[in-house]
Amino acid sequence: MKNIFEIMKEYGLEVPADKQKDFEKAVLENYKTVTDYNNQTEKLAAANEKIKASDAATEELKKKLEDFGDADVSALKQQITDLEEEKKKIETDYQGKLADRDFSDSLREGITAAKGRNVKAITALLDVDTLKKSKNQKEDIAAALKELSEAADSKMLFGEAEPQVQKQGNIIGAVSGGGVDAADARMRAVMGLPPTPNTEQK
Repeated sequence: MKNIFEIMKEYGLEVPADKQKDFEKAVLENYKTVTDYNNQTEKLAAANEKIKASDAATEELKKKLEDFGDADVSALKQQITDLEEEKKKIETDYQGKLADRDFSDSLREGITAAKGRNVKAITALLDVDTLKKSKNQKEDIAAALKELSEAADSKMLFGEAEPQVQKQGNIIGAVSGGGVDAADARMRAVMGLPPTPNTEQK
């Protein structure tokens, strides 16, 4: 499997050796992989199920509490309070994960729209924490990406991907119709043959 520096090098981007460690650290701190994203989605679903279960348990306890009438039910009340506090914590965690997922989507879409060549490398150069707290995330993400795309040390991370050059070669001894190129002529000279193949039938 290729590492990020090998992938970047294929696109004409190279990080100096003395800066690779800091760059890799920044990427790991700011970038989430597809696996992380899927795990996050699963956690959101699990948290949602916990909230539903907590609601059902709370309602059941409240009904039991009504059945006790005037009896001392302080333990039952405490259990209800604990469940409601747990639900608040779960909901807060759920909303946080949901916001992280939405931010990741917006960031990836913004980088694609700005013709970013490498999502991981570009994300590492952004102030992700500040962008997450922004009230106008899409606009601020677009502005931050525009700034990177115009900066001298990062504009090479943006633009249309360069087409891959397909190298072609001729098989030794292959005859092409009519003429011969310089490479063929040199090869024929090394082999002691005339520069142009003789195709006359004898």
